[in-house]
Amino acid sequence: MEAVMASLTTITPRNIMFKVDGPRGLWCGGDPARTAFFDGMSLMFPEGERFFMDAVRDNAGAVSDPQLQAEIKGFTTQEAIHSREHLRYNRMVTERAGPAVTRLEDGVKKRIAFVNRIFGPKRRLAMTVALEHFTAILASSLLKRTDLLADADPEMARLWRWHAIEESEHKAVAFDVYRTVAPGILGYLLRAQVMLTVTLTFSFFLFVHVATILKADGHSNLRNWLRLLGLFWGPKGVITRTALPWLDFFRPGFHPWDHDNREDLDSHRARLTPAA
Repeated sequence: MEAVMASLTTITPRNIMFKVDGPRGLWCGGDPARTAFFDGMSLMFPEGERFFMDAVRDNAGAVSDPQLQAEIKGFTTQEAIHSREHLRYNRMVTERAGPAVTRLEDGVKKRIAFVNRIFGPKRRLAMTVALEHFTAILASSLLKRTDLLADADPEMARLWRWHAIEESEHKAVAFDVYRTVAPGILGYLLRAQVMLTVTLTFSFFLFVHVATILKADGHSNLRNWLRLLGLFWGPKGVITRTALPWLDFFRPGFHPWDHDNREDLDSHRARLTPAA
């Protein structure tokens, strides 16, 4: 059994209800591409967060370390609130984009039900570790790259910063539980193999979500696809900025807090005051 590395920051659940009710247009600076990107990710979160919580809980019985037990409680509380708020957020997206959004959400539910049916607790936890790494490096990029939300609806920007802060706070919890139940070389090989699979599936379905929302919004055209290309692959693109942190996951001695973003966390926590 491997030693548990305590979180480098406090895991603080914040029970915030954001003002996301009612229809909103292209809330991210009037940009269809950025709006579809964030909305497409949000559609994955309610069911995804529940999957994460279940995967950690299903393996938590092996954890004896009191610090990690406390962090599991903080993790599950944060994720439960994330699921609730993104479910409300997604109702707003449905009002704008229509039945296509409901079909995407149904697809997420079916895929997660399939995974729960065919895979055991350890592999589901490995999937959670891989996906939590995705959310952690995306969150870190969002907190560092402030221009992404600089011209966004203030309340939507606050929601995404809140989510990024809390994802950063608990980014090592699933990983530390996994190291407890799957130590050594076999545990490493499983998480590395699962990350490769998850990278393909996550990227594919995120693309499907973004493309579907762009089409449903009536903005699927060359100009917006070029905007998306820049958003992902430009000099400050999402993939460009997260490629090295993603690759670092495959280092045998990797730990999520090797990517220490506490300075960015501290600078953004104060911005969680309600939007005017």
